[in-house]
Amino acid sequence: MLSRRFIRVKVFKLLFSSVHSQSFDQAAAEKELIVSLEKTRQLYFLLLSLPTALARYAQERIDIGLQKYHPSEEESNPNMRFVNNKVIAVLENDRELEQARRHGLNWASQRSYIRNLYEQLKEEPYFIEYMNNQQEPDFDRDMKLLQDFFSTQPDEDQDLYNLLEDQSLYWADDVAYVCNVILAQMAELKSQTGTLKHPPLFNNNDDKVFATGLLAYSLQNYKEYVGYIEKFAENWDLERIAATDSILIIMGVAEAVAFPQIPIKVTLNEMVEISKYYSTGNSKTFVNGVLDKVIKFLTEEGRIVKRGRGLVEKCSYI
Repeated sequence: MLSRRFIRVKVFKLLFSSVHSQSFDQAAAEKELIVSLEKTRQLYFLLLSLPTALARYAQERIDIGLQKYHPSEEESNPNMRFVNNKVIAVLENDRELEQARRHGLNWASQRSYIRNLYEQLKEEPYFIEYMNNQQEPDFDRDMKLLQDFFSTQPDEDQDLYNLLEDQSLYWADDVAYVCNVILAQMAELKSQTGTLKHPPLFNNNDDKVFATGLLAYSLQNYKEYVGYIEKFAENWDLERIAATDSILIIMGVAEAVAFPQIPIKVTLNEMVEISKYYSTGNSKTFVNGVLDKVIKFLTEEGRIVKRGRGLVEKCSYI
């Protein structure tokens, strides 16, 4: 479930917090990292249960309309396409998703949010087109509705961000990533008789080792790597270097030293990409330049040794 870049971002955030608080307790930091990563998978189940909550609310509104003494024409003949959505039915009957709902990953206490979201959904062009389609509903059209929903709705919903932020400090920044994971899993579901495959937290054990190892090595060698920044940050005012930049360089050095199977180009590119989102406009140039110099120095010193075809380079690293 968790990509290497996502893991790097989580490690980066935790390192930033540790440095800011001057807390370098490795065991506590590792425990916090695992909790933050597990929270991402919990968010996966919570967001995946949104369509079910919306369909249940829609069914309630239909039932209320049908029970009226003088229902309108629309209330007497409700459009059942959404509440009968075949993909939502798969989610409704999913055992693992139901277990998650029983353990609190549900929207039962957020009725006002579900009501407002449903009213917004009804005004979305893709929803209107779906509901008014004259063709008989089938699995593909039902799937497209949910794909349109997860492609656009949650990541643009400020109310959802506020709600998630109130529930967990870990959740708000992960919405877009989790929606992409959901879309990838849904793409594997081909029929109403199929089951959704929920991804494990880590794609393999190597990813877990990478997450905990990157954090541990960065914390253990923090002071030493800060010294390298001071050594190679020529023409830069050290007091004005963004803390985020320093942490990304430290992470990059730790990754280059501790994981000989990861190409240096990958490490450099990943730290530069993260800097574009979490630091200043000049950060990508600074991070790339200083990290490149430190890695070259440590390679010449024999501290960085890459193994495997294509990992040892003769020229510049990027």
